[in-house]
Amino acid sequence: MVVGLTGATGHIGGLLLASLAASPEVAEIRSVARRPLGPVAAGLLPAGSVHVCADVRDADARKALEGVDVLYHLASQVWQGKGADGLRTMAEVNVDGTRNVLQARPGAVVLVSSAAAYGAWPDNPLPLDEAHRPCPNPECPYGGQKLLAEVVCAQEAGTWATVRLAAVLGPHADARVARAVRGLRLAVPALSGVRQAVQWLDEADAVAGVLAAGRALVAPGGGAAGEVFNIATQDWLSAHDAARVAASHVVTVPRRVLMAGSRLGQRLGATPFGVDRAVLISGPLALSVAKAGRVLGWQPTRSSAQVLSDALARGWRGLPFNREPRAGPAAISMAGEGPTGPPPRRRLQVLLVEPPHLVPVGAHVL
Repeated sequence: MVVGLTGATGHIGGLLLASLAASPEVAEIRSVARRPLGPVAAGLLPAGSVHVCADVRDADARKALEGVDVLYHLASQVWQGKGADGLRTMAEVNVDGTRNVLQARPGAVVLVSSAAAYGAWPDNPLPLDEAHRPCPNPECPYGGQKLLAEVVCAQEAGTWATVRLAAVLGPHADARVARAVRGLRLAVPALSGVRQAVQWLDEADAVAGVLAAGRALVAPGGGAAGEVFNIATQDWLSAHDAARVAASHVVTVPRRVLMAGSRLGQRLGATPFGVDRAVLISGPLALSVAKAGRVLGWQPTRSSAQVLSDALARGWRGLPFNREPRAGPAAISMAGEGPTGPPPRRRLQVLLVEPPHLVPVGAHVL
């Protein structure tokens, strides 16, 4: 099987790449990301695999994915960029980029979406199942854009399945997210008069859920085609539950105070987000995984409490195994072109993997 993967240098994408490379069913991987793969991740790829450094909006990305049997589309812009064009660029990546890679006409598509597509509202049922009508919070453009990407996929992909992930944590999580989570040791925010329910999904469970959707999608009679699946934990945490895990306390504030504080924290660089993520505690946002268990045979192995507890105890030092450093004299690209970072658009870098390609001795894969 020839598998396509976008977002191969991201948190979940990098872990998914390693799992796909280890699968005997996968003969070739065609991965796309703005960054080159690190040497350890490159060493995992099957012979003949290709990694293309390109923006998902570009023709190079589309060409690289032509003819794949199944495409796992994870590439997205999670945080809104600064400046007047920040929101527009984010929408182009998340919506137009999805449309672009679907024009490669893959045999099947697994679109990785987000729980944010449902929106956090005071009257949300607990838990939310896939039949619940998505209604993203307007303050969270990421949730709205992921829902639009789902619509694009349903309209333009032939065979598809969508997975909506709860918030994911693990050893390879973005350091900025880790820093924000560690802030719960000081206080857990809550809104006056609003129920809160959040979920923290282990990264290994997230990858297993995405893979389960892909297997069911390509299996004859697998039952996943044209379906949406929640991938989350069995439990969820209230603000007081989270405070107990963090050995902290709950600070209840009016909505306007939370939003103002979030804007200030983002402006000062304390977090990579502001009201766009703070709004996600405006109501309970916990997903039911019954359908994923019934159709995909997938179950989470860890609870939200366990995942959060481990996250609070973790240091998050070092780079994820799949990424090159962004800058510095030691940041050498796979093509030997010098320091690496997000390559400019339209710049094409290709890595062809031929046997033998050995993982460096002592390299830490996962």
